[in-house]
Amino acid sequence: MRVDLTDSLSSLLPKEAFGFSVPSSLPAALRTDVETIIAPGSVEEVAMLLQWASERGVGVVPIGTGGHTYPRCPSDPFIVLTTSRLNEIQHYEPADLTMTAGAGVLIRDLATEMAIHGQWLPFDPPDVRNRTLGGLVATGLSGPLWAGYGQLRNHVLGATIVCGDGQTLRLGGKVVKNVAGFDILKPMVGSRGELAIITSATVRIFPLPVVDRLLVLEAADISELVPTARAIATAPIMPASVSLRATSNRSRLLVRLHGAQVSVDSDQKSLEKHTSVSFEVRDSPEDQSLMLEERGGGMNTELAVRVWALPSRIDALLDVLKQVPGASLNADVYGGSVRAYLPEQISDIESSLTGLQKDIEELGGTMRALQIPAEVNASAYFTKPLADEGELASGLKRAFDPQSILWGIG
Repeated sequence: MRVDLTDSLSSLLPKEAFGFSVPSSLPAALRTDVETIIAPGSVEEVAMLLQWASERGVGVVPIGTGGHTYPRCPSDPFIVLTTSRLNEIQHYEPADLTMTAGAGVLIRDLATEMAIHGQWLPFDPPDVRNRTLGGLVATGLSGPLWAGYGQLRNHVLGATIVCGDGQTLRLGGKVVKNVAGFDILKPMVGSRGELAIITSATVRIFPLPVVDRLLVLEAADISELVPTARAIATAPIMPASVSLRATSNRSRLLVRLHGAQVSVDSDQKSLEKHTSVSFEVRDSPEDQSLMLEERGGGMNTELAVRVWALPSRIDALLDVLKQVPGASLNADVYGGSVRAYLPEQISDIESSLTGLQKDIEELGGTMRALQIPAEVNASAYFTKPLADEGELASGLKRAFDPQSILWGIG
C-alpha cells in the first residue's frame, strides 16, 4: 500500500522541502507510483531526514533530476529524496583548478561558470549536461573522454556525504594530493547512492583545449571500423577519446583530438599515417555537438542495456549486440563497454534479454539493464557479482547504511 509520509515529515523539515513534482520518468524506473518526494536544502536537513527514516524503517530513494534513474524496485514504505535544492557552487578557485558544488547543481550550469575562465569538466557520459554533479559522481560515469583525462573517480578530490543512519562525513579536501587516512572517498564514486547520499563534491577541473577536433570515419557496418579503432590504440599519439556509434543505417568511428593547433594538426597526420586512413574533420562547434549528442540519442527509448568486457573483446561484444535487429550501439573502445538501445517492438523481451545476457557472460562480460519496460523484472538482467565481490559490497553497505534504508530493494 502506498503511503504519503509528507505529514509525518512536516514537523521535521521546512515547507520549502515539500511540494516538488515527481519527474515524469521516475515512476516507470521505480515500478510504482511515487507519493512522497522531499528536497532538503542543507546537509543538516539531509542528516535529519535519514536519521528519521532509519529509526522508522522507511526506505529512501536518492535522485538528482530523476531522469537517469536505473530500474529499481524499492520496498515499501519509501520516500524519494531529491538533491535539487543543494544547487550552489560553494567554492571555485580557477587558479587551483578545483571546484566544490552542491550535489544538485546541473553540469550545464557548472560548464557555463567554468567556461568564463576557460575551464571545463572533461567527462561526457550520455546526456551529461542534464545530469547533476552528485548524480555524475554517484554513477561514476566518465564517458569516452576518460581515455585522455583519466577516470572520474581519480578527479573527485573530496565530498560531503550523509550515511544511512544520518551520520555526516567530510571526505578528502580541496587539494589535488590528499593522502591522510584510509581512502573511503573512492567507494562513494560509482556507489549509485547505495552507501550514502552525496550532498556536495570537490572536483578537479581542466583548461579548455585550444582545439577540440572531431575526426569521423564512416562505414556500412560497425565491424568494419573495429580494426581502425584498435590500431588507434597503438598509435604514437593519445587521442582524447575513441568511440564507435552504430544505427540501423550507418556506423561511425569518432576520434577527438585536444591540444594546441600545431599539436592537433601533427597528431592527426600521425594518426592517419599509422592507421592508413583519411578521416573527415568536423570543426564546427554545432556539427560537433550534434555528432557527440547522438551518443545519447536512445536515452528516451524504453529498452536499453549496458555491457562490459575486456577491451580486447569489443568486436565480440558488438557481434553479439548486432544480432538484435534495429539496435543502436555506442561503444567506448578503450573501456570495453557498449550501451545498446534496443527497439521497443522487440519480440519476447524477456527471452531476448536472457539470451543476450547469456552470450555476453560467456565472453567473460557483464550486463546491466538501464531502461526496461515496467512489466519486466529488471533485477533479472543484472550480472551478479562474484562471491568475494558480493561479500565486500555487503560489508560496505552494513558500515555506511546499517538499516539498509537507501534504495531498500525488495
